[in-house]
Amino acid sequence: MYEDKQNILWVNVIGSGLLFIDPSTKEWTNFMTFPNGDYYIAATAYCEDTKNNLWIGDYASGIHLFDLKNETSINYSQEAGLTNKTIISIASDNKDNLWILSELELTMFNPMTHIHKTFSTDDNLVEVKYNEFTVLYKDPVGEILIAGVNGFISFYPDSVRDDPTPPDVVIDKISLFNRPDEKLDSDGFISELKEINLPYNQNDLQFEYVGLHYGEPLKNKYKYILEEFDENWVEAGTQRIATYTNLNPGEYVFRVKAANRDGVWNEAGTYIKIIIRPPFWATTWAYLLYALGFISLLFITWKLQLKRIKVKQEFEMSKFEAQKLYEVDELKSRFFTNISHEFRTPLTLILGPVKQIIEKLNEGKILGLVNQLLDISKIESGNMKLQTSPQNIVKVVKVLVLSFMSYAERKKITLTFNSSEDEIIVYLDKDKTEKIITNLLSNAFKFTPDGGRIEVTVSRDDKFVKVSVSDDGIGIPKQNMDKIFDRFYQVDGSHTRKQEGTGIGLSLTKELVELHKGKIEVESEEGKGATFIINLPLGSEHLHRDEISEPLKDEGKISITPSGSIIIEDLKSEDSEINSGNIDLNFIDLTEKQLLLLVEDNSDVRNYIKDNLAKDYRIMEAIDGADGWEKSIENTPDLIVSDVMMPNMDGFELCKKLKTDERTSHIPVILLTAKAAKEDKLSGYEIGADDYIMKPFEPDELKVRIKNLIEQRKRLQNHFRKQGLSGIEHQKITSFDKRFLQKLLDVIKNKLSDSEFNVEFLADELAISRSVLQRKVYSLTGESPVELIRRIRLNRAAELIENKFGNISEIALEVGFSNPAYFADCFKKQYGVTPTQYQRRNKSY
Repeated sequence: MYEDKQNILWVNVIGSGLLFIDPSTKEWTNFMTFPNGDYYIAATAYCEDTKNNLWIGDYASGIHLFDLKNETSINYSQEAGLTNKTIISIASDNKDNLWILSELELTMFNPMTHIHKTFSTDDNLVEVKYNEFTVLYKDPVGEILIAGVNGFISFYPDSVRDDPTPPDVVIDKISLFNRPDEKLDSDGFISELKEINLPYNQNDLQFEYVGLHYGEPLKNKYKYILEEFDENWVEAGTQRIATYTNLNPGEYVFRVKAANRDGVWNEAGTYIKIIIRPPFWATTWAYLLYALGFISLLFITWKLQLKRIKVKQEFEMSKFEAQKLYEVDELKSRFFTNISHEFRTPLTLILGPVKQIIEKLNEGKILGLVNQLLDISKIESGNMKLQTSPQNIVKVVKVLVLSFMSYAERKKITLTFNSSEDEIIVYLDKDKTEKIITNLLSNAFKFTPDGGRIEVTVSRDDKFVKVSVSDDGIGIPKQNMDKIFDRFYQVDGSHTRKQEGTGIGLSLTKELVELHKGKIEVESEEGKGATFIINLPLGSEHLHRDEISEPLKDEGKISITPSGSIIIEDLKSEDSEINSGNIDLNFIDLTEKQLLLLVEDNSDVRNYIKDNLAKDYRIMEAIDGADGWEKSIENTPDLIVSDVMMPNMDGFELCKKLKTDERTSHIPVILLTAKAAKEDKLSGYEIGADDYIMKPFEPDELKVRIKNLIEQRKRLQNHFRKQGLSGIEHQKITSFDKRFLQKLLDVIKNKLSDSEFNVEFLADELAISRSVLQRKVYSLTGESPVELIRRIRLNRAAELIENKFGNISEIALEVGFSNPAYFADCFKKQYGVTPTQYQRRNKSY
């Protein structure tokens, strides 16, 4: 029996559930069961905390917070971490912690913080044998008593403290996952090892670890990570085994931490380094051997060819013998031709990068120096102008820092980037800003020894954004601090200096910073490194108007959302085409880069081509012809580069499907293949390929071919924009595209006077989707369907004005404009004069 703070008498009747009696009304209510969602709660225990909250225990569903007024409850079993939901008794201590007694354990739970702790039969607090008659009780001084069948125990809640000592953790075994009995430490002292070196085929590993703690070691918890493989720590709970399969060759570090039962972690943990060596056929020596074999094969082929010619010249053979010799020779030729085909793909991957490396080594350094001298000359002559635009300087600097990461790894230099914010918008000339940061990073690397540290930081205050580049290199002598920005000055000017350079970079950097109306400073101590600090002003008030690249202004403001959609604001509300929902600019790529689809089954070749083109184009990849066909339909790229010999669907079949489908017939296709025979090349052109390049190829050649095809498409778009859809039959486009454009023109002309005619109707008439219509029309004509319809209507309006068809309002209605004012506005934008002025001009003739 229990009386709560509201004078309500609660009675727990065994077998009858929970009753409460209201003394004011003399009424009682039986809560043997009460609804909670889709199930009923059978009360077995209850208590009230210091905030007058009533907590009720259940024989099957755990602990509940009971709302007497609404006769509802909230289940807190999950928050309390209850593993057994048969509640025997409940008590609340002076700090409103609930002590919950279930069949198997005692749990302490704080409802406010949801912190919980469980005491099992292994703990000193749970020594009393209990059953359904066991109770919890809190006496007036806050002591908790547990009364059971064999007596009772008591304790003060504040005396129950967490164990502050974390367990030590060791790695006691590493074995192959598919052979767990085969340990990889031959001497059995794995905990003392810090590094294991393994061959490439021993890459399925199983780590076993243990936390050393004498207080309930079975409740220790663990988390681990395999660096260079896992992105985040893996929460392992009490599990003491970690398994990794099919690891690539490389260097990894396995780290593990442990916590005691109270959640106190040993943050230091332990670790072991794992090195998996690559197979011999993927080593540098193996690639050199492949190249040597190929050269030997070419030499043998050449010798055989000489021998064949010599035999043919020295001996006169009969027709039968000559035919036999010819057949043998053809067999040899086919054999060596097939071998050559097989070598063309790996040759592309060998010769192309080697040539690029040689060219960069010979030209890059001189070109960079010449460019710096030219920049200085432009600054001195006043010809270097700022072209700033709002840029996220955090992103600009971070990308440049990441580009130096591989160089930092080779020099074993720790390179870090820090920023107080993810986005700081500054008016920058992006090209000149990249030169500033690149020069400072190059200078830091030049004077930082191997194993050193370089840190780049971006922050801002009310008026300036600050970019600092710090290193712990050799530093700058105090007497030289005021000269480092002088042109051609070098700190070490001797003939035996260790660092190369011309003394131009820092001088140019200072000029470019000041061109942005900023300033650059240096802090250094000899032997302890240097810090270069750039301060650039925020806002645009410090810039001249001609130093800011303004966005293009048209009928409205165009902006791009993060998802890629285009938003148009402030457009004229009386545009019937806009009001009818015709405008859909989502198909237009407002970036300057075209989308290229690269179809190639060899991932190495695909990556090599992508690396050479990614700077100038957006690249989408497909692994074979079937994959390329699906992505062509879904994305409608500007150009497709495809291999010929591929599984599932080869390049010839893919090209044929592309060129015979109205949705894709306009897309230029370049076939890239190792099949060098003349008949193969002719087959490619016959099915509609726009160009054909054989492996091994020069990356520059591929770039030029792509550029020419895209420029050819732009010239076609310019022609249609200037001349309209006239002379379609004379244009260099596929027969499918010619038929498509002619049908498009016929449908528009037939519906020219219909003001309700829109893009949806046009798409239905052409039997293609609206999105395909948008992309195809824009690719062929350089205009959206809405713009094309408007242009054709206005061309017809000009003809009617010249032929004196009627007044301006009648002509507007005749060509589908229901609003004469909007018609006049559109007409002026296309012809430079209003319809009335155009009419007067024609009368004067």
